[in-house]
Amino acid sequence: MEINLPRERYINSDNLNIHIVEWGDPENQPLILLHHVSSQARTWDNFASAVSDNFYVIAIDMRGHGDSDWANEGEYTTEHYAYDVEQIAKNMGLTNIIVVGGSLGGRVGLVFAAKNPTLVHSVIMEDVGAVRPATIAQGFADRIASGDPEFSDLEECANALKGNNILSPYSVFQHQAKYLTKLTDQGKYIYKRDPNIQKDFIPLDLWEYVKILQAPLLLMIGDQSTIVGEDQQNIFKELLPDIVIRVVKNAGHIIVHDNFDAFTKEVVEFIKSV
Repeated sequence: MEINLPRERYINSDNLNIHIVEWGDPENQPLILLHHVSSQARTWDNFASAVSDNFYVIAIDMRGHGDSDWANEGEYTTEHYAYDVEQIAKNMGLTNIIVVGGSLGGRVGLVFAAKNPTLVHSVIMEDVGAVRPATIAQGFADRIASGDPEFSDLEECANALKGNNILSPYSVFQHQAKYLTKLTDQGKYIYKRDPNIQKDFIPLDLWEYVKILQAPLLLMIGDQSTIVGEDQQNIFKELLPDIVIRVVKNAGHIIVHDNFDAFTKEVVEFIKSV
């Protein structure tokens, strides 16, 4: 078995089969990767491969996403996702865990770490704060409620995913399209996600978890993103005086795709420093 190639399996959580992808030696320090909303575990492939010599990397398809089971309506809160991470960690016997999460995944990592201080080494949140404003919540809900698109082929999907993004290489969107979609009986490609996830994508405030977080925290912000304003950054600093905040140049909301080298460098340096 080649340990630095992706390996896939399922782990049960709350009677749901949660799909995970692993890289690296299980004897190394575990590093859990949590994706953005409507994304999936393979979005991390390049990063996971890059760090798999030194870490045991576990990327999770969160419930309702990718190849994981769909949950009941109303069971897609941040706490539900974090519960699955806890169950996976305990099932696999993981400790001293590094948690890296993008957007929704960053919030899930925060909640998991705050509720499981003895299991977590450090937390990295990618371009996300502790507050989800109503405007963002409603915008996402409206997009999903209007119906998922259908694509004739993966290139059409990749172009739709790219949109106006000029920072990420086109290969990123081609890779996403491959793992983000499934083929219907009618020969169309659709997203692998439960539409009900939008019903729990609501305004929220997670400062209560920030207050009890014990693990070191790195907050990464894309310089072309407006998701985490100075108001939230200042509250983070007040509650966590040792927080590390890094603004990454030439990056929007998904930093790992827009500026892969800078993202990887910041994460590795932070882990080494704590």
